[in-house]
Amino acid sequence: MKITAAQRTVIMKLWGRVCKDRGWKASDREFRLGKFGEIIGRPITSTDDIGRIDECTKLMKELSALLGVDVQAAREADDLTINRARVLFHQICGELVPCLELYIADVRGYLTAIMEDKNRWWKIDRPARDIKITDLTARPIRKWDFKTRSMKEFPSQLEQLQYTLAARLNTLRNQAGDSIHDMRTRAGLGCNCSKCISARNQSALQNPGEKSLADQAAAEEAAAEDAGDDACFEQEMHKEAQAFGDCPF
Repeated sequence: MKITAAQRTVIMKLWGRVCKDRGWKASDREFRLGKFGEIIGRPITSTDDIGRIDECTKLMKELSALLGVDVQAAREADDLTINRARVLFHQICGELVPCLELYIADVRGYLTAIMEDKNRWWKIDRPARDIKITDLTARPIRKWDFKTRSMKEFPSQLEQLQYTLAARLNTLRNQAGDSIHDMRTRAGLGCNCSKCISARNQSALQNPGEKSLADQAAAEEAAAEDAGDDACFEQEMHKEAQAFGDCPF
């Protein structure tokens, strides 16, 4: 999955700062792609070749570390599960939870019960509080497989929670007779189905003052190539720093 325009903006802004700090030529495309490929561990022919989650995270954190002003960035560059946890965290709290609230009265209790059961919470050192989603990690679970006589890798705690919630939400939605469009619209999430995208583009055509999705994407692309602006950069970095403080679970 390709990186987004916002991610590209942050990367180009960081690259500009690194080049200024080290005396490199920021406009040298071949040099830039070579450095990016060296950081993520494989050659690339375009910035669009960078993976949206792990590779993008590693690149941004390594560039921040090169500036020598962010210790946390250096830590996350070595441990990509920190950002993977952040992504899963937002998917669960930002997309699955609002939809579950349409069908379940006590979503907090529902999530707590699932997390306790899957992670044997009450059998771990007799905890004095309920489990929270921030207690879970995105580190793969490795167990000994007696059949193959080797270590086997299983989905992380957060991935298992996401899979379980997505499956149960799908069952609840079908029982209620809702389409995905109906569910997401009622949850206030907006919908990206083909009909909704077509409707938004048609609205843009009928109202020349509004930009179509294609025009917006082109504008974002151009802004990214120009290295974006400081406000966007600071906003993205602030979002990452505050990510785990926004969910009530």
